[in-house]
Amino acid sequence: MGSIGPIESLRDPEAVQHRLFVVLIVAFALFEWGVRTGRIASRWLPRVFPLVTAIGGMLLLLHSHAVGDVKEQLLIEYSNLPIAVLGVVAGCARWIEVAVPDGEGRIAGWMWPTAFVLVGPLLLNYREA
Repeated sequence: MGSIGPIESLRDPEAVQHRLFVVLIVAFALFEWGVRTGRIASRWLPRVFPLVTAIGGMLLLLHSHAVGDVKEQLLIEYSNLPIAVLGVVAGCARWIEVAVPDGEGRIAGWMWPTAFVLVGPLLLNYREA
């Protein structure tokens, strides 16, 4: 945020949106941890994380930035595209892993963590401005 303080940055809707995404990521990480460790036991709750992950990826495809320069806006949206696609892949693969009988979702069980790991280098090289 540079020289802008945390309270002042809340006036910018885009900054608020990005902070809400961070809160959601932490909340879902804790939720999925509870599902994986068996602390959250339910038949349908393990499907929440993959569903929200896929929806989040789809929303990132629709997410736009209000940048004055059209070329810069296009470059930002192109950098969002692979992250969004990997989010959809991760959500769908985790859904398959949860939904199919034991052992049959092994490939999907490798796909969704790999998609998350691939997002890491993309975020390390991510630039918005």
